[in-house]
Amino acid sequence: MTFNYIANGKLYFWDGGKTEELTSGVLTSYIDRVRDSAQRNEWKHSGEGAKFREAFDPGADAESRIAAVSSRIFCAAPLGESLIYSLAIDRTTGIYKRTPGTRTEGIVISSGDYAYQDFDIRGERVVVSAAFAGESHIGVMVMHSPDCRIYTEGHCWDSCPVWSAHEQDVIYYASAGLAERTEEASPRPMDMSQMVTQMFTASAPVSRGPSAIMKLNIHAGTLDEFLSDERYDFVRPQSMSDGSLYYIRRPYAVEKGESPLGCLGDLLMLPFRLVGALFGFLNVFTAKYSGKTLSKSAGTKARDEEKMFIDGNLINAEAELRANRSRGEQNPGIIPHSWELRCRRPDGEDVLIRRGAAAYRVDEESGDILFSNGSAVIRITQDGKEEKLLTAEKVTFIR
Repeated sequence: MTFNYIANGKLYFWDGGKTEELTSGVLTSYIDRVRDSAQRNEWKHSGEGAKFREAFDPGADAESRIAAVSSRIFCAAPLGESLIYSLAIDRTTGIYKRTPGTRTEGIVISSGDYAYQDFDIRGERVVVSAAFAGESHIGVMVMHSPDCRIYTEGHCWDSCPVWSAHEQDVIYYASAGLAERTEEASPRPMDMSQMVTQMFTASAPVSRGPSAIMKLNIHAGTLDEFLSDERYDFVRPQSMSDGSLYYIRRPYAVEKGESPLGCLGDLLMLPFRLVGALFGFLNVFTAKYSGKTLSKSAGTKARDEEKMFIDGNLINAEAELRANRSRGEQNPGIIPHSWELRCRRPDGEDVLIRRGAAAYRVDEESGDILFSNGSAVIRITQDGKEEKLLTAEKVTFIR
């Protein structure tokens, strides 16, 4: 068994117990250009001359410029001997083709306007999610064509599109409605993927409703709501040739407004937070230029690591791991028990496959299921037995 997976925005290949990180040639070339530019212009922002010209910038060196580069791989799929993957680098996103044994990588589609993230390939056709101006919609393109036809519209966030393995010209995808957020409503915290695409958002703050799974027939021009419930988010559909549809269901977290007491508490804590921010800046500055920190305590870092983002959701990793262990799970992880991998059968029966799943892949030939519990990638065989294949945190994609 071999498969690709994405963890912390990086792409890996697993082959019979061996794990290899697949580096992006596009990202490597971009970082080389950033390094070369910084080295050529470093003299302008360093030294006494730069201080005299008031152009001194402690973050203008090549190391700092490279560290400031934001990048994330969202999706990947094999195509013959090549691998297609979507990548965001700073203000540019695209879908690229990686072929073993070659140094150059081809561009499938790239744009400074649209943020292409999720995609699925059937033959020469590619279905993609394209984000722009605070919305994300579903489009279809022909491989190596510069044009992408957008099929959905409205103030919504469409993601995770997949071709139906049972019906021709049918696409399943997840869709959440968007609404302008009032001043009283507090925004959800953002993970790296949301921050990368924030540059494509509109100026008005928005909040998302519960995510439903939609069924789009691009030939007939029909759109149906396949799975929806205002209490849940339905995400990551995968279609099977027998008409079954796998998906992940998790509770929908309603955004809550700020209470007057909460606002008063923020005002009272403002001076302390400003002092903490100033100390943090001086601590980083001192560590960069002296190699020593102002604080020898690592407690803050440990507390921060208790919480992490998984698929755009902030979870308390340590608390969830303890809870899953207490339930006696065979392979406990950090994903909440309420995140369920489920299957809707052709006859309408809805089956629970596994709790605590963040990402998955179903192998139609063998019937095996690979899933991530946030701490490892695990295989479920047809007889229901589980086998831990590898340890990997924050896996958000398996294929």
